[in-house]
Amino acid sequence: MKDRNTALLHFRSAGILIVVGTMAGAFGAHALEGVLDAKGLASCETASRYALVMGAALVGALASGERRGLAWVQCGAWLFSTSIFLLVADRFCGWGFAFIWGPVTPIGGAMMIMGWLFWVARFGKKG
Repeated sequence: MKDRNTALLHFRSAGILIVVGTMAGAFGAHALEGVLDAKGLASCETASRYALVMGAALVGALASGERRGLAWVQCGAWLFSTSIFLLVADRFCGWGFAFIWGPVTPIGGAMMIMGWLFWVARFGKKG
């Protein structure tokens, strides 16, 4: 039962990543055009793309049955994309917290990489 609940949680989180990536991409392309500079728009596009790709990849990887490492990917994807969105918002709004959001982005990226490496190393192995 616990494994099933954990799998559902991972699937839902991956699905929400896809929704967030889709919405953020549309918002960035339409509502933020003319509001943000080219660097801000490119950053929003990067964060949206990673949310979409990682969400879709997680759904596929979860469907394989092998889950080792995917929590790292999931957490990393959320940290990576969210920190980029927060960096863009911080630059636009002038909050002054870029020193917090900035280091989170590479941590999220490293978590994604490590998670995929764990998953690949375990894929197809029994037990």
